[in-house]
Amino acid sequence: MQTGQDRRRTIRIRRSSLLQCKLGNIDRPAIKIAEEADEYKQAFRIIYDEYLKETYAKPHASKMLYSAYSMLPKSVTFIFKSYLEVLSTVTLVQDTKLFGLPMDSLYKDEIQALRDSGRKVAEIANLATRRVHRWSNLMIYLARALYRYALFCKVDDVVIMVNPKHVRFYKDILLFEDFGEEKHYEAVGAPAVALRANMDSFSKSLAGAYAEADFETDLYSFFVKINHAENEPEVEYSAEKNRLMDMQLASELFDARPDLLRSLNPKQREYLEVVYHQALFCGGLFGEGEIIGHA
Repeated sequence: MQTGQDRRRTIRIRRSSLLQCKLGNIDRPAIKIAEEADEYKQAFRIIYDEYLKETYAKPHASKMLYSAYSMLPKSVTFIFKSYLEVLSTVTLVQDTKLFGLPMDSLYKDEIQALRDSGRKVAEIANLATRRVHRWSNLMIYLARALYRYALFCKVDDVVIMVNPKHVRFYKDILLFEDFGEEKHYEAVGAPAVALRANMDSFSKSLAGAYAEADFETDLYSFFVKINHAENEPEVEYSAEKNRLMDMQLASELFDARPDLLRSLNPKQREYLEVVYHQALFCGGLFGEGEIIGHA
């Protein structure tokens, strides 16, 4: 059993290696929000491949994994690229009255308490990195992009569901707090724990945790300060807060996984029909004669 001193040493070692991003074999590393159809498809294939290996997903002919939340205008899919190849991805899903959040399936009471207190909530979902690059620390750069985008969108709380085996990393390294007890997540066939980052106090928590002089890694400066090391990849995004996928891509994705539509209630389905109405006119996401309304 680890003593308190041993545990602090372990945390110190893990924190010290966080920013040792191994970019030597990565061609023109870049972080951005997915916009092109190929970027989305590559991201969804990575999620599928890695979740399938962990038995969090079932085999599917499309060889892609995504949800209706991926299609919403306020959802953003971040990617870490090596020139044209996507290596890592993560999605930030903002809360909406109509769709809520993926975590509502397990932790609705906890999230509703935040909503009732006037908090704006967003969820981190669909984290995946190609296995060959898993130890390159790419995800820490995507985490910074998420943090800054959440601030940009005036999010009050960022929540996430993680497997219990990853809880210590999120709490010790990224300073998430307990938010919900362990439950079985039927969708992935594994246990999950809910964690929360309070954006009001997150930067202060980082400053306190990484203030020790013997830390080689200062995540406070990394996350909060604007200046970066030379040649360090930094996210590119515009001031646009509402995004829609390419209409043809949306049509392909819904066609590949028609079960997504069947899982929605009528109002949710109608909303997607409206926001993607151009795709409907150009070939139909939902089938001829099924258009409910238009924006």
